[in-house]
Amino acid sequence: MNGMNSSRYQTDTPIPGWRLQGARWCSIVACPLIGVGRWLGRISSWLVLAVMVAVLTTVVMNAMGINELMRWDGKVFLLGEAVTINTVTEMQWHLFGLLTLIGASYAMHADTHVRVDMLHHSMSRTTQHWVEIAGHTLMLLPFCILVAWLSRHMVQMSFISGEQSNYGGLTDRYLIKGALPAGLMLLALGALGQIFDRLARIMDPARDVEESSDAG
Repeated sequence: MNGMNSSRYQTDTPIPGWRLQGARWCSIVACPLIGVGRWLGRISSWLVLAVMVAVLTTVVMNAMGINELMRWDGKVFLLGEAVTINTVTEMQWHLFGLLTLIGASYAMHADTHVRVDMLHHSMSRTTQHWVEIAGHTLMLLPFCILVAWLSRHMVQMSFISGEQSNYGGLTDRYLIKGALPAGLMLLALGALGQIFDRLARIMDPARDVEESSDAG
């Protein structure tokens, strides 16, 4: 009952025009940043099936004693000259890495990531928003940008040296290494979108009420 009264008070209290305008512009900035993360997250969820197929293929090849599935003349992008059991094995962690890096942004937007926070649920909605803004600004964004920046050298060296598997697996290893900074920058953009979205909700509390009504 108190929560309902609080929500009504927030929505019935006149809000200055500059706050409504600011909330609108923050929402305009946040929507595409959050939308990209959600869209890519939904697409990446299908990688679970690809991982399952790769694992099953590895198990079958190992059980039947098959080391080489197919071979061709010349080199094929990523696959090299043949598909071996090592190719399929390495494909598993390539796909799982992509699933984790892309899915992290979606988990943040869907609020399904793990929270180690015993105080969050006891806070008011406004305080929760400020905590999220501080966490994204002071911790998540710097971490993503720093690690992405530091890992660029690793990707460059992998590309220049033509790094590939030493055991007849996948070639062009710079691709999976490049997924690390790319995934972190996607997460950083998502965090930036979350910051603007939280600011919009602080300036216009009715946005929280509307979200709760839609969820219900």
